[in-house]
Amino acid sequence: MDINNLWESQDENNWIDALDRSWANPTVSKSRDTEQFMHKVELEYIQRLDMQEWYDFLNKYFRWKFTDNHLHERLMDLDKNSFEHLFSVKGSLLALDKLDLVDSRKCLNLVRSPRIRGLDYPGASGLLALIFEEWYGTVDRCVLESLRRIESLPEKPRIGEIRAWVKIQKDWRESDAVLIIDIMRRKAAQLNRWFGTNKWTPRRIAMILWTSNRTVRAEDHGMQMVRRRVDEQTPQS
Repeated sequence: MDINNLWESQDENNWIDALDRSWANPTVSKSRDTEQFMHKVELEYIQRLDMQEWYDFLNKYFRWKFTDNHLHERLMDLDKNSFEHLFSVKGSLLALDKLDLVDSRKCLNLVRSPRIRGLDYPGASGLLALIFEEWYGTVDRCVLESLRRIESLPEKPRIGEIRAWVKIQKDWRESDAVLIIDIMRRKAAQLNRWFGTNKWTPRRIAMILWTSNRTVRAEDHGMQMVRRRVDEQTPQS
């Protein structure tokens, strides 16, 4: 089922299948161990990390998130942050309450460069999505490509304009990142109402959007059930 039809589907099995397919994507399956590690990250895990472990986690996150030719440059930017400064950012994250988490602008700017050098809006939203899954999903070009194919989306004209801006400028505006996060929050809340559950989150919506415009080869389809076999324990620090 394509994303345009899935977006209005009130059959939860269709959404579960789409989420499973995100694990069958070759980009995901070729780094299964790292993907599973990141899948299990949550706030309680982050709380346990000391200064060195927090830096090591961020370094691993950068290597997972940024796979393009600029990875080395981003890692150099990360190393421009002192350990003490990075640990203070972690402290600020742990101090957030629900009223803070609602404020996408505040939270994005809490981790985006220059707070954590090397993190742009996609990188910042991705980090927030790992730690605060119920509030954030990753904002990036793949998500945009999927959203622009959804005919019923009220913001469809705006999505087209954002896509054009990002393509030309190679960068995001704060208001655009906030809008995409709001769309994912709204869809997650709608699915939870439809299906009488609380398991749908912006992060899961982002995972579906990220892979919905990518082809999954038949030989990769066997990976489809990986997510359901993932141990739900948090990663070891």
